[in-house]
Amino acid sequence: MIKLKKPIVFFDLETTGVSIGNDKVIQIAITKVFPNGDVVSKSKLINPGILIPKEATDVHGITDEMVKDSPTFKQIAKALSEEFDGCDLGGFNSDNFDIPLLSSEFEKCGIEFPNPESTPIDVLKIERIINSHKLGETFKRYTGKELENSHDASVDTEATRVVFELQLPKLIEIIKSQDEEFQGELTPEIIDKFCQGDEQRFDFAGKTYFKDDVVYWSFGKNKDKPVLDDRSYLNWVLSSEFPLETKNKLKSLLT
Repeated sequence: MIKLKKPIVFFDLETTGVSIGNDKVIQIAITKVFPNGDVVSKSKLINPGILIPKEATDVHGITDEMVKDSPTFKQIAKALSEEFDGCDLGGFNSDNFDIPLLSSEFEKCGIEFPNPESTPIDVLKIERIINSHKLGETFKRYTGKELENSHDASVDTEATRVVFELQLPKLIEIIKSQDEEFQGELTPEIIDKFCQGDEQRFDFAGKTYFKDDVVYWSFGKNKDKPVLDDRSYLNWVLSSEFPLETKNKLKSLLT
């Protein structure tokens, strides 16, 4: 079904909010799929060092009391980075939220994330090609079952992995119908390239893309215009609340 040269780490975060630059991780769950088919899952609560807003608790059910004795992100950062080391990354809407926010948390600990060698697989992007629904609806469509305890990171991570495996046969059919040279053996790189189409990713969050060796904006007033054509807009992005990994990639264009 899919050929893996290295493990895929499917992961999901529960957080204090949705601001990538300001909010904190309070739960992380990972499910690591190895090339030999083995699957290992882990989950950990994290003390964010700030009060968890009621609005966030209403979504995921995690309270200040539940995390008061948990380690901080800084205390687990090194061990957590080792879990991702040498792996590709899988998640649901992970390109836009989970990867950028986790990158921000690691950056504060002096750790680079994600590794440039990692290939991201955003299951939501695949789903938007095949169908278009939220995780719970997607899970029910593929399995015939209700997704209970949604917004618990462990439940959402496992559901994402299951959906990904069930997506693969249809994805293979679609790629075959569009690419006569495709032999039916998927890799994370093939999936990512297919999902991105002609606009290949430059940064993980997808704020930019490259085509014919030129980097373009994928949002805002300069959408589809070369990044280096408007230095004032570039400087605004670099000084505003955008993912750190995106900013670092943009800075690399200036060297």
